[in-house]
Amino acid sequence: GLSHMFFNMFALWMFGRVMEQAWGTKRFLIYYFICGIGAGLVQEAGQLAGIIPTYSMTIGASGAVYGILLAFGMTFPNERLFIIPIPFPIKAKFFVIGYAVIELLSGLGASGDGIAHFAHLGGMIFGFFLIMHWRKKNNNGQLYF
Repeated sequence: GLSHMFFNMFALWMFGRVMEQAWGTKRFLIYYFICGIGAGLVQEAGQLAGIIPTYSMTIGASGAVYGILLAFGMTFPNERLFIIPIPFPIKAKFFVIGYAVIELLSGLGASGDGIAHFAHLGGMIFGFFLIMHWRKKNNNGQLYF
């Protein structure tokens, strides 16, 4: 729906611009597209395995946006976020973990809401492994290159 698209684009703007500044445009785009492709692969694999209810079509950028959300939480884990309606700041790492738990529970609940919850998780999973690969390749544990 429209609100789903609005919140995806808002999150992309809010967290994506920070990650693009931290990584640079090329690395950011590579990460974004790998998360998006990974999200689609996880969703389709789950549907083929019969774990996830089959939808007529899975489209969107939500999985890539969730990957960016994960990247922000891993890069700036102690950054405080003010999220309406929560009346106190939340550290980014807890915000990201909370979103992942909500998506997992929503996906397992088979709510039939037409949202590809496992695609969201797939974007986060592929993003996590890509970040860990980059960190290992960099050898100093930092995400900045």
